[in-house]
Amino acid sequence: MTEIHPTALVSSQALLDDTVRIGPFAVVEAGAELGPGVVVQAHAVVHGSASLAAGVLVGVHAVVGGDPQDLKFDPRTPTRAEVGAGTVLREGSTVHRSTGNPPTRIGSSCLIMGSAHVAHDCRIGDGVVISQLTAVAGHAEIGDHAVIGGVSGIVQWVRIGRMAMVGAKSKVTRDVLPFTVVDGVPACHQSLNFVGMRRHGHTAADQMTLRRTFQALCRGDAPSAAPPGELARELDAFLRAPSRRGVSAFTEQSRATSTTSTVKAGV
Repeated sequence: MTEIHPTALVSSQALLDDTVRIGPFAVVEAGAELGPGVVVQAHAVVHGSASLAAGVLVGVHAVVGGDPQDLKFDPRTPTRAEVGAGTVLREGSTVHRSTGNPPTRIGSSCLIMGSAHVAHDCRIGDGVVISQLTAVAGHAEIGDHAVIGGVSGIVQWVRIGRMAMVGAKSKVTRDVLPFTVVDGVPACHQSLNFVGMRRHGHTAADQMTLRRTFQALCRGDAPSAAPPGELARELDAFLRAPSRRGVSAFTEQSRATSTTSTVKAGV
């Protein structure tokens, strides 16, 4: 049976699964959709534009589905924000609805840490971690299992590839390649994310072929044909896809690391 604290304000026109729990002074507006096992903690706000899949946790004072911070946006436009199954939105985090179709989307099993912000029209993949006080601006895309360090800023329309890692306090103004590590102001490519690849079960052989592709990019050589190896082909496809921002620069450290790093088998 749905558990709603007596001080919570929940619209009769919200769609709630029978297993939803809503804490003290929380607000759930008409049109909101809350799936099985969703928990909305004290003082959180779920606007009518929000759809929360099974097992989502909305932390204390978090806000989901707020209006876009876009001066051109008409608040009467019916748009949505969707949060995938098992995602955790920690205290004070904010997720804004889109300016049109498709909706703002956060995937499954993500962790959006305290006071982080995901703006309108963002596309966040599965298993993404966005750390404390990070701001992701409108229309940004973050691939599956990427990790964004705390107090970072992601500029509008930036693409961050799958399994990339962004160092804390970075300013990401250009695209980040899959399987790489970026850091700095502005953020630049530092190395490949060998630790992340091992943790997700990618073989040493595939990492080696990816390293050769990364070495070529560090030298400024664009691949003339699709390289061998699953990961290298994915990186190449990311490079060939449309981009509004271009690709983040490569540092001298990345050139040295791409030559000297050791690829280890196993986890």
